[in-house]
Amino acid sequence: MKCKWLALLMAIVMVLACVPVISLADADKVEHIVVWSDNAHEQSVRDKQVEEFNATIGKELGIVIDYTVYGTDYADTIQVAMQAEDGPDLFRPSTNNFAGFVQAGKAVPISDLEGSEALLSLYNPDDLIVGDQIFDGKVYTLPYSLTSYKMIINQDLFDLAGIKEPPKTWDEVREDARLITEAAQGSAFGYFLALKSGWCQDHYIYSVSAPDMGHFGFDAVSGSYRYADGLPIIKNLQGMIEDGSMFPGFENLDADTARAQFSAGRIGIVMAASFDVAVYTEQFPAVCKWVVCDPPAFTEDGYGYKEMVTAVDLLGVTKMALKKDTAKVAKVLEWFYSDENLVEMYEKGMYIPYRSSVVNMAKESDVYGWKEFSTFKDDQLVIRMADPKGMLKYEGLSARETLAKLLSGGYTEDAETVLKDLDDRLNTAFKALDPEVQASYIAQPGYTVTRDK
Repeated sequence: MKCKWLALLMAIVMVLACVPVISLADADKVEHIVVWSDNAHEQSVRDKQVEEFNATIGKELGIVIDYTVYGTDYADTIQVAMQAEDGPDLFRPSTNNFAGFVQAGKAVPISDLEGSEALLSLYNPDDLIVGDQIFDGKVYTLPYSLTSYKMIINQDLFDLAGIKEPPKTWDEVREDARLITEAAQGSAFGYFLALKSGWCQDHYIYSVSAPDMGHFGFDAVSGSYRYADGLPIIKNLQGMIEDGSMFPGFENLDADTARAQFSAGRIGIVMAASFDVAVYTEQFPAVCKWVVCDPPAFTEDGYGYKEMVTAVDLLGVTKMALKKDTAKVAKVLEWFYSDENLVEMYEKGMYIPYRSSVVNMAKESDVYGWKEFSTFKDDQLVIRMADPKGMLKYEGLSARETLAKLLSGGYTEDAETVLKDLDDRLNTAFKALDPEVQASYIAQPGYTVTRDK
């Protein structure tokens, strides 16, 4: 009898030895979800949101968001991190590098995250942009907000120079910049460039001029690059440099430094995106009286095309995220895109929500300058299509690098020649893409950019 009990005891011990031991710590494991962004204009609000999440929802679910905002070095930082696969789980994607990350398998579809269906269901796939949010039929990121473009003037400097009204054309911008610089006698200048921050060439030269060109460098209607259409702007910028009206050191100036100079009252005219409202009210609160105006046109006849806004993606998913509890990564992604967070961002003048239902939930923002950027005439508005640059392989400098070199005086050729060469190189590379890929970047017949008369 004793032997039977001994044998039974031994059998129980052997069975228990095969069962994994789950400690309480393992059951309640806290997952750190690493998130990187360069959206400095909204950091004051986002940091508080993240702090509250970590103290409440995150604490309940076993999630801690490690949120980092980078400055002008973000593009290089995320590039290195992606190559080393030693970076964030979620990151703010850029049109200049996101397609490359997708092609290399460094960015993964949102659907790879367990429980991502709830977030994806908020969007109609037909409303998403191929080459921006969708690659190979899969959703890699989602539009969060819209970016609009205007001109901002320093009214104090306009008064000093005796200028009665904002410039209506780029020729007038140059003339007003000259008058402001002369009147300020070295204490202020007419205009700024920030060539160290490549995105400024996109936003403050081409995107702001889309109502004049019908595109932002890449023309989705014709399926071709047309940077040469911006020649009138480039010539006026070169003219301001020749006049001495450009803020000194622009060749090595980054966006934050340049915008801080405007806030300090040392620059008369700037081009701006809707996120700059937060820059001039929160990040670098302006000490000057600033006024939001319509962007300058090429001629006194005004615009021939609709106002073009950009659908902006908030976060994408990296390959590194798949090493974590993907259900928790999905929960963090869903939280960032939540209506509650976006309503707060809209009311504080940080973002124009992509989904109109969120705007309907919010109260009208009283942030100075926000109404001018966030109010549209729907019949004169179009969301721009994706730029295929991230898919292209070509010789020579990129568009941003070309424009920076051109405005820095680095070419012996004139601006017209340089821009034509840029277009030729990009168009040759675009035509080398698979025809189906090319077609995904070309607008369908119903996509109209011409302004209604």
